Amino acid sequence: MDKTTFIQYIASMSLRKYATLALTCFTLQGCEFGIDPDVTISPNYHLLSSCDKPDSAAIANLVAESLCGTISVFEDRATRNGRKIDLNIMVIPAISSSQPDPIFFLAGGPGQSAVDVGPFLFSHLHRLRAERDIVLVDQRGTGNSNSLACELETSAFEQVNLSVAAATEMQIENLKKCLSEYEANVALYTTPIAMDDLNEVREVLGYKKINLLGISYGTRAGLVYIRRHQDTVRSAVLDAVAPLTMAIPKNVAADAQAAFERLLSDCKKQPGCKETYPHLKEHFRLLVEGLEQNPEEITLHHPRTGKATKGTIDPHLINRLVRTVMYDRTLSRLLPLAIEEAFRGNYAPLSTLAYTLTGEESGLSSGMMASVLCAEDMTRIDSAGNSRDFDNAIYEALGPICEFWPRGSVSEEYFEPVVSDIPILLTSGTLDPVTPPKYGWEASLTLSNSEHIVIPGVGHSVITAGCMPDIVYDFINHPEPTKITGSCGVDLKRPAFFTSLAGPLGPGEGKQEDKHR
Repeated sequence: MDKTTFIQYIASMSLRKYATLALTCFTLQGCEFGIDPDVTISPNYHLLSSCDKPDSAAIANLVAESLCGTISVFEDRATRNGRKIDLNIMVIPAISSSQPDPIFFLAGGPGQSAVDVGPFLFSHLHRLRAERDIVLVDQRGTGNSNSLACELETSAFEQVNLSVAAATEMQIENLKKCLSEYEANVALYTTPIAMDDLNEVREVLGYKKINLLGISYGTRAGLVYIRRHQDTVRSAVLDAVAPLTMAIPKNVAADAQAAFERLLSDCKKQPGCKETYPHLKEHFRLLVEGLEQNPEEITLHHPRTGKATKGTIDPHLINRLVRTVMYDRTLSRLLPLAIEEAFRGNYAPLSTLAYTLTGEESGLSSGMMASVLCAEDMTRIDSAGNSRDFDNAIYEALGPICEFWPRGSVSEEYFEPVVSDIPILLTSGTLDPVTPPKYGWEASLTLSNSEHIVIPGVGHSVITAGCMPDIVYDFINHPEPTKITGSCGVDLKRPAFFTSLAGPLGPGEGKQEDKHR
C-alpha cells in the first residue's frame, strides 16, 4: 500500500479504529435478586415495531424477530429543557417466556453503534436469548442516536498520497466542519450523561432490574452505570476491562509494546516460527528505521477491487498497523510473515491485514469519541508516552482535536475506582494490546463480589472464544462469581504462526489444530 493508503489506514485507525476492533461485546444473565422469579414481566413492546431488513444475510433472521424504535430524551438532562434527541433502540425478545431481567449491551469504541454490532454478537451468543430479552441502545452520538459521526468523503485506501501529518490535518479540518454542522451540544455527550439515558430507557421499557454486558469502552460505560444506578443492576459481565482509574490513551504505546514483546517471545517458542524468522525483532526495527531515513515509494493493490495505489510508505504506519493487528488472535498469527515480507519490500500482506480489519468504513462516531475522551481521559494526561517501538496514536490524534472541541465536565470523583458488591464477571485476554489483564485486576480490587477470568492465547475481547460463551451463560443464570471457573479456557493457546503463505508449516506445526478457533 503506498503512502497515502497506508497513512489513511493507520491515521483512521488511530482516531477512529484503535478502540474499535473489539466488535464483539458481552452478555449477562442471572437469578433475580429482590424480584419474585415467578412474576412474569410485560415489557412495553407496544412502543416498538418491526425492524428494517438488514444488509447482512447473516443476521437477517435475528433482526426479523426483533423490535425497533426510538425513545426521546432531553439532550440537556440537567435542565430538562430545550432540544430532545431520539435514542435508537432494538430489542431482541427472549426465545421462551421471558425472565424479568434483560441483558443490556454496551458497545465499545467509544463510538460504536450497539444496534449495528449487537446482532452479530448475539447471533454467536444465542443461548443468552433463551429466557432473557437483549436490549441494544445506540449511545447518544452513535448510530442513529443523534449521531456525531464524521466520515471523510474519500476512503482510507483512496488517501494514499498523504503523509501521516497531512492525513491527521485532514481529519482535524473535517471534524471542525462537522462540528459547525451538528445539531447538538457536543459537550453533553459524555459517559455519565449517556448512562443516565440508559436508565431512562430501562424505565420506559418497563424493566426493573437489568444485566449489563460490555466490552472495552463498554466496560467503562457499564462501571459508570453501576456507580450511578446500582440498585437497578442484577449482574454484569465486563470483557476487556477499562476501569475509571485507567486513562484510556495514557499507556497505549506501553501496552502495545508489552503485547509485541510477548508475540516475539511466543514466536521463539514455536520451532517453525523460530527457525523461519530468527531475526524478527531486528528486522522489524531495521524496517522502521530504514523508512525513517529513506521513505520508500510503493504501489499496492486494493485487496477487494485490485485497484493500484501509489504512495510513500511512512514508518509510523508500520507500528500502528502491527499494534492494531495484535487485537485479533487469528490475524496476529500472520504478523511475523507480514513483517518479514515488508522487510523484504513486499507490503501487500500488511496492507491486506489492514483492509481485513478496517474495511471501507471505520464504524465509529469520531465526534462522539472526541466528546467522551476530550472531557474525560484526555484531562488526565499531558504527554504521549511513546515506547521503544510504538507511538501513542490515540493521544497524537486527539491532542489537537481537544484544543477546539467543546468539552463537557466530569467531577474529580469520576476517576475514582467503582465500589460495588453486585455480582460481576471480569474477563481478559493475555494477548490484548490495549486492555491487558492488569486493568481487570485493578478494577476487581473494589468490586467485592467479582471474579476475574484471564484467558491465554486470546487478544481483545474473549467472551466468544472457546468455552467462554458457556461460562457467560452459566454466570448470567446463576450470578455467583466464586463458583465460576475458567479452567476450560486454559487450552486456548496462541494459534501457530504462519511460516509461509500456505500456513504454519514448521516442524510439527502443520498438524496443530486450534480447536477453539
